[in-house]
Amino acid sequence: MSLSRLDVLRPLREDDAEAVAELFAAAFGDARALDAEEIRTWFRNPELDAGHLRVLERDGRVIGYGDIWIQGQELALDAAAPGCWEPFLDWAESAGREANVRDVRVGLPAGHELEALVRERGYRLGRSSFTMEVELTEPADPHEPAAGIELRSYRPADLTDVRTAINEAFAHDWHHHDVSESNFREFYVNARGADPMLWTLAWDGPELAGFVLAYSEHAGDTTLGWIGTLGVRPAWRRRGLGRLLLLAAFAGLGERGLRRVGLGVDTENEFGALRLYERAGMRPVQRFDNWVVTL
Repeated sequence: MSLSRLDVLRPLREDDAEAVAELFAAAFGDARALDAEEIRTWFRNPELDAGHLRVLERDGRVIGYGDIWIQGQELALDAAAPGCWEPFLDWAESAGREANVRDVRVGLPAGHELEALVRERGYRLGRSSFTMEVELTEPADPHEPAAGIELRSYRPADLTDVRTAINEAFAHDWHHHDVSESNFREFYVNARGADPMLWTLAWDGPELAGFVLAYSEHAGDTTLGWIGTLGVRPAWRRRGLGRLLLLAAFAGLGERGLRRVGLGVDTENEFGALRLYERAGMRPVQRFDNWVVTL
C-alpha cells in the first residue's frame, strides 16, 4: 500500500509509544520484542534525529512506524508497518537519494512477509546474523586469565580506551561505523540495562586487550541477559580471551539471577565468533537477513 490522501507520515511523539510497541508485536512477534518504555528512551537520546523517526497515521490511528539511520554510504530502515510497508520504503529510498547514499538496507527476520515486497523492489539478500541464546543451568566458571592479563569492571575513566578498542576490534566488520564519544555515551553507557559491574575489561598491563559489555535486560525483557558487545583487539586474538570474557559475562549475569543469555552475531564472522559461542553452549534461535538495494 502506497501513501494515500487519507494517510499522514509524521514525526514520532512520545504518546505514540504504546501503539508503536503493539505494531512491533504485530509485525514480528517475539522476533522483535520491544516495549513502550524502550521507545520512550529514544526521546532522551540526543544522538537520534527526531525527523528520522516517523509514524503513519490514518484517521487519528497509528498504523505504521519506521526510522532511518544514515552512516557513510548506507541508509538503514527499521519499520513495523503490517499491511502498509510501502510508504516507509518509499520514504527511505527518497531520503537515501537526497542524502546521496549508495545503498538502502532493511533488516528482517528470515522468512518474513516483507521479503517478497523488497525483492520486487530490487533489493538483494545480503549478510545475515543469528540471535543466539543459552540457558545457564549451572554457575559459569570464567577460569583464570592468562599470565599478565587482569580482568576488572569498567570505570568511567575507561571510556576512551573502550571506545577506541571497539573501533579497532570491529574495524573490518562489514557494516561497522566508528563509534564516536557521543555515540558511546548514548548507545552504550546510557543504554537501558547498562551496569558497569557487568562490563568486564581484559588488561595487559596498560593496554586494553579485550572487553565484554553485558546488560541485565534486552528490549524490556528482564528475563534475558544480553551481551551487547564482545571484542578482542587483533594483537591479542587466538589466546583464549574471547572465551574468558564470554564466561565472565555469563558469571556476572548468572549472579544477577538471570538464566537466559543472548547475543547477536554475523553468520559469516571471520574471527571464529560463531564457533566460540557454540562451544559455550549457545544456539541460534533466530536468523535476521539484510536486504539491500543500490540507488
